[in-house]
Amino acid sequence: MKTQTAIKTLVIGFVLLVMSAIAGAQVTDTSGVASVNVQPAITLSLVTSPSWGKVVCPPSGTARYALDYATGAVTVVSGDGYAFNDGQSGQYSVTGAPSAPVSFSVSIGAFSGAGITVVHSYINGTSSSGTDTLAGDGTFTLKVGGVIDVASTADVANQTATVTVTIDYQ
Repeated sequence: MKTQTAIKTLVIGFVLLVMSAIAGAQVTDTSGVASVNVQPAITLSLVTSPSWGKVVCPPSGTARYALDYATGAVTVVSGDGYAFNDGQSGQYSVTGAPSAPVSFSVSIGAFSGAGITVVHSYINGTSSSGTDTLAGDGTFTLKVGGVIDVASTADVANQTATVTVTIDYQ
């Protein structure tokens, strides 16, 4: 019986040895190459701040003034007002990865005095946000305009508001 047990143990050991050799023969290795293409960070620089220039308070009610994002022209949209048309559209310079798709947005906060309300803010069109592609050299220009309401009770003073422009890769 000891002989049979010894033979069984020897056979089992041999089978395990053969199986481990077969299992080891089935393992293969391969390698590849990892890569990353680092692009420049996107930057945004103020060239000119948007300005509606000088406008007149209406004698009553509200006058609505539009600042054209493309030309900087200021016009009276509605109400009894007058625009001296000495405004300028805001302009921002963008640099980043050549031909990269980007998204952008603008918001104009509350003006510093009473009586002026931001109705719309526009960036490169008639919306407060958009998408486009940087030029082949990685540059792009953003232009800002919008629409404000000036009440007859507006503070007669030079008023300011914070303009926030955001741009990012898509």
